[in-house]
Amino acid sequence: MKIANRDARAYVQKQHPFDGSNLYGSWFCVNPSSIDSGDNGYVVCSYGPHWPLFIYVNDTWFENSESHSRSTTRHRSQTHPHCPTVLLTKTQMLQLYRGGYKALAKARILGTTLSKPREQRDPSWLSAHGM
Repeated sequence: MKIANRDARAYVQKQHPFDGSNLYGSWFCVNPSSIDSGDNGYVVCSYGPHWPLFIYVNDTWFENSESHSRSTTRHRSQTHPHCPTVLLTKTQMLQLYRGGYKALAKARILGTTLSKPREQRDPSWLSAHGM
């Protein structure tokens, strides 16, 4: 449903699909064989699937901690679900979006990411998150 961006938060809070101006929210299904697998969720993206702002999986909201432009910052403020979120990097958000909750958990346990080898990760993020 096409909506004004200023009205998007109500859709996000209810995890309803919407289509705004360079902003959308939709359900995604990484693993169609299992609805309860933790691989399916709701995503809010700014300017396409390459920039997820928020992801809702397993009763948890995840938020992209990185900023790209004034317009994506505005999109974030217009769509924030106004509840606690877990901050992730853009790479981790993409990992969650493309591979599901289990893929993100596995990567965090094994110390890997989608695009960077282990030795290139930022160790401050791990220590800040008790890893």
